[in-house]
Amino acid sequence: MPARSLCLTATPCDSRAPSLARNLESDPASCHAGSVGGPDPNAKELRAVAPLIAIGATGRHLVATALVVRNGARVIAVSSAELLRPFNGQPLALVHRFAADAKDATTPIATWGIGRYAGVALLELAAPIPTEPTTDLEPLDIASICASVDTRGAPTAIAIIGNSPTGFERTLIQVHIDGDDAGGMLDRTMYLASPHDRAHAAFPVEGAPVFTWFAPDLVLGRPSEVLAVALAYPYRAKTAKPRDTPVIAELVGLDDVGRVLLSTAEPPEPQPRELAQVSGEIKR
Repeated sequence: MPARSLCLTATPCDSRAPSLARNLESDPASCHAGSVGGPDPNAKELRAVAPLIAIGATGRHLVATALVVRNGARVIAVSSAELLRPFNGQPLALVHRFAADAKDATTPIATWGIGRYAGVALLELAAPIPTEPTTDLEPLDIASICASVDTRGAPTAIAIIGNSPTGFERTLIQVHIDGDDAGGMLDRTMYLASPHDRAHAAFPVEGAPVFTWFAPDLVLGRPSEVLAVALAYPYRAKTAKPRDTPVIAELVGLDDVGRVLLSTAEPPEPQPRELAQVSGEIKR
């Protein structure tokens, strides 16, 4: 099902047609969104965003948004641990067909645990995700996971899952990303997300993946690419407000995902060591 965009319009950088003198005098913008077209709701990477549901006696209940990642044949999902805690002990599953009539189109979760950051839940799948053409879920390759949460001013959006009359749907919330170190008081820089549209400040973004649309890098020879850079985690401090709109999330890096996918690789089988017969005379 194609994603529905809530805030995906971008004004071309040259639409105001400033004079040459003004161009030379003013500082360049940190992000030329027109160079990569802004967040694309139809980007294939967004197909890795899926509903995580709890299955109970009263039916299916949407628990959280999950990001599904693969490394070779190994596939895991990542979401918010805080949203999963109330459903501990209940059957959980990923939905791989979003239509309302596809009740059995789910992949069960075998178990889940907490990453190094307490808010991150890592989920083990109990079965492979189907690959039939009608599936709405395609795991994201680990190569599309960014090693840093610094978006470098590129267009960024939070991808969330919500209910709709036809089933589930993906929604993009375009956000500004700003670094904050509390004026040098923090040991590390926190990256905060503020929505472009104030109306999106109330949307539930906890546990949802954050994607960035990076422009081509001519120096390194890289094409434009869409990378998952972080998970959205509630910003509870509520002390910083770098934009006119309120901060809706703090970004949490995805390094736990890479660590789990790499550590679960099967080690090579040890080769048997043969004992060779030794004959001769021992000399002192």
